[in-house]
Amino acid sequence: MRRPYPPRRRKRRRRRAFGGWSRILRLLGMALLLSGLLLPFFPRKASPPTPVSPAPSLFLPEDLSPLRRAMVENAAALAGRVGYFWGGKSVRLGWDPRWGVPAVVTAGGSDTTGTLVPFGLDCSGLVTWAAVNAAGDAGALSAIGNGARDQYSRCTPVAWEEAQPGDLAFFPDLSHVGIVLGPTEAGTLEIVHCSKTLGGVVRSPDGAGIGFALIGRPAFYQIYGAA
Repeated sequence: MRRPYPPRRRKRRRRRAFGGWSRILRLLGMALLLSGLLLPFFPRKASPPTPVSPAPSLFLPEDLSPLRRAMVENAAALAGRVGYFWGGKSVRLGWDPRWGVPAVVTAGGSDTTGTLVPFGLDCSGLVTWAAVNAAGDAGALSAIGNGARDQYSRCTPVAWEEAQPGDLAFFPDLSHVGIVLGPTEAGTLEIVHCSKTLGGVVRSPDGAGIGFALIGRPAFYQIYGAA
């Protein structure tokens, strides 16, 4: 008959067993922490467009040119679906699969520069994408312009009261640009724009109330055959 281990040896065995489990738990914790830190750097598949509630209907003039109508409808279709991304541009026809996928902000001048955020558009990027898709031509970028100031330089200034759907609206210092959707029942001018403050593409029923003050008529429409 085997003699039982002395109490001291049994304690040593229990300490050894506990120490083994402790090491396993520490290694498991380190692995989980490391996977969490590295996850943003692995490529991810693009998400499909996020389902959203239908946007309020657009009441556009019947005689509005097809190019202006397409410009307005394309931009409004992104409201609530595409987020703001500093320096975000796209000339892709249709939905850009990069939207919503984390990307590093490479454009300077923002508190998000160098950080990883879901890709989207900036204010002038929305205008560019809408124009490219209205024309069905990535080359429309050269006609509509790149950046709010460049886009303003390619417009003819018009009075606020003469704004038509598809015209561009600007802040007084040209720091922000949007696309005119048209007048509302309240007598204000509705504008669709991609706003950092509001988190992405939005429709603002009172454009003047949030800072828009200038209206520009893009030469883009004449270049592509619609006034």
